[in-house]
Amino acid sequence: MAAVWARAATGFGAAAGVSAIARLGQALSPRGAVAATAVGGLTVTGAGFWGGTALATFFVSSSLLGHLPAWRRLEQQRGNERDAIQVLANGGVASVLALLSVLPAPSLRSSLLLGFGGAVAAATADTWATEIGSRSRQRPRSAGTLRPVPEGASGGVTWAGLAAAAAGAATIGAVLSAGSLWRHGTTRDRAIAVTLGGFAGAFIDSVLGATVQEVRFCDVCREETERLLHRCGAATRPIRGAPWCTNDTVNALATVTGAAAAMAVSTHMDHRRRSRWRHCRVPFPRRITLARCARETATWLGATPLTAGSSIARPATRRPAGRL
Repeated sequence: MAAVWARAATGFGAAAGVSAIARLGQALSPRGAVAATAVGGLTVTGAGFWGGTALATFFVSSSLLGHLPAWRRLEQQRGNERDAIQVLANGGVASVLALLSVLPAPSLRSSLLLGFGGAVAAATADTWATEIGSRSRQRPRSAGTLRPVPEGASGGVTWAGLAAAAAGAATIGAVLSAGSLWRHGTTRDRAIAVTLGGFAGAFIDSVLGATVQEVRFCDVCREETERLLHRCGAATRPIRGAPWCTNDTVNALATVTGAAAAMAVSTHMDHRRRSRWRHCRVPFPRRITLARCARETATWLGATPLTAGSSIARPATRRPAGRL
């Protein structure tokens, strides 16, 4: 228990320092900095140094990608600063799973840490896909209908965005594998599970964005948007989607999907590995001597009729009784 309290003190201190720097760099709003401190502290408390490193990788990489040059003007829902709701939508599920992993149950801890990895990978994959895909010159298509949609529309996907999502999820899987975060199972299988879970979460994010998320319309600019007030200052009106399903809701559901998918994939891979070893246990003779091997080899070379279904070839004629 003392180790947990030590990790908590270290985690909250480090998270507060990083959040303060992000606040000075205008990457977080004041409330966003408080939320980031809580998320980072809880993550390090449960998942340790490498869990915090994975979360920091998501935040730093997302902030850097957000400052990449774009060939067209990109619309930000709330600007470049992340507020508390955005922070909790992307990191809340992961921090809760990390905190629950302190429970004294090794198998449960492994599953919860896998869920943590899948949630962080989903948030990273979704953010990378959004930042890279929105800067692509390729015409996006709806994840729900596969029809072309306007650039910047919710649920639109491009090949560049899909590749970025896979790269983001794989990056989190590699970071967690480097720290040997999991005590059970092979590192490769766990990294694959986290990567697939993260990609699945990002894809579900696009599907929900294309089908369920609320979309509004600006009558002045004649453009679709997610904002209540468009960049021109005019109020927008809803045209489709559920009013309760905002972009933050979709992001939170994506992290839940990533966590569940990572745990499901890992469980399936463990089951297949155990089944493979169980079915590959071939019966072997208890006593094998050089004399027996030489005799049966000579019998086989002499073209003596053999019995079917034997693990070692045996002549069809009955041998005299006696030990070899």
